[in-house]
Amino acid sequence: MKYAVCSALVLALSTTAALAESPTDKAMDAVLTQAEARPLAGLAAVRLHNGQPVYQYYGGFARRDGEQTVPVGQETLFRIASISKVVTTIGLMELVEQGKINLDHDASEYLGFPLRNPDFPNTPITVRMLLNHTSSIRDADVYVLLPDKPASSFFDKTHKPGSQDYHFSYHDGHAPGTYFTYCNLCYGLVGTIMERVSGERFDQYQKHHVLEPLKIDGGYNVAELEHPERLATIYQHLPTGYKAKVDSQPLKGWNADSLQAYKIGRNGSIFSPQGGLRISVQGLTRLAQFMIQRGTLDGVRLLAPQNIEAMETPTWQFDGKNGECPYPLSAYGLSLFVLTGAKDTNGKPDSPYPGYKGGLRGHLGDAYGLHSGFWYNPQNGDAYLFAADGFPDYDQVRPGQYSSFSRVEEKIFTALAGVQP
Repeated sequence: MKYAVCSALVLALSTTAALAESPTDKAMDAVLTQAEARPLAGLAAVRLHNGQPVYQYYGGFARRDGEQTVPVGQETLFRIASISKVVTTIGLMELVEQGKINLDHDASEYLGFPLRNPDFPNTPITVRMLLNHTSSIRDADVYVLLPDKPASSFFDKTHKPGSQDYHFSYHDGHAPGTYFTYCNLCYGLVGTIMERVSGERFDQYQKHHVLEPLKIDGGYNVAELEHPERLATIYQHLPTGYKAKVDSQPLKGWNADSLQAYKIGRNGSIFSPQGGLRISVQGLTRLAQFMIQRGTLDGVRLLAPQNIEAMETPTWQFDGKNGECPYPLSAYGLSLFVLTGAKDTNGKPDSPYPGYKGGLRGHLGDAYGLHSGFWYNPQNGDAYLFAADGFPDYDQVRPGQYSSFSRVEEKIFTALAGVQP
């Protein structure tokens, strides 16, 4: 087993030696070292077929501390960015299944404060709209608050219409439920709803009701990880070198006093339900198997098949004028992209690799210098799972040649799609 900046670990049914110089390994090595303006810090990827791993790759480093370099491995935990939304939604759908939340009820009923776009005061904003980014709520300047701030303060009268800190669409004519604009803040509100309904702190609820039953290591609270030694530092690779952005050692998180004083249901945004999950690619593999198996894994059922299908069923589809998004998106369910191959909001096909025929659902992640992918096809059990760390500044990331994915993502997809099961 070998780890280095240019190394690959291939686990398949054939011998490791026979696969050590496979074309896929070489393609992934090239992604790691050449696909961006400067080499990536680390890359982990898994390809599933019929729900089982047929290829795995781990290269580069998880973190560097002086002379010590920790390699990327199977159990390396990454702050996986917006893939977190999928896991948050699984937890929410458990409460839906229990009859504690109705997706089409006014979110105000669960939040404990009125949630209305002042331009449309008589139009309820529902839980479903929070999940599918059609609520008319906007991220504005910030979408995470400190523990002593209530979620309602995102929308108080200090936020003036038209200002940079105003969290609603303003005079654009798009009523709640009619227009897609990607919004992280909505998932902070979802986390707050989950706390108020369950009576449990969001990070603890997700740990006990989603991650532990699925035997997935990680969590939304970096200060309470069971295996903090597995955590990768997320870097940006700048001309001056790798710059740590989040999760550098020693770890920084909410201290015990802050959380002891925290009131459950006040502000779930502090745990970043939209992007704060730390999880390994091994954990993503188990998550993909759970989705492919329609809510069951290793004999443990968390959701009924119809609720997995509800997450996957498009609740919004791009018609040429009803949405905007920087990502490859033509259809969206409840926290899940549906890659149809149609033109996205940027006018490009949402095709992850040449010759794509459709079928993938999932989500991407993009934050702090990390790009990640969680994509699976429930029909044939295929999945493409990866975390790539160490991108340059946003304006320097190489765009895709044929899609709204980055060029690195296109290359990873293409390499994994070429694996012969």
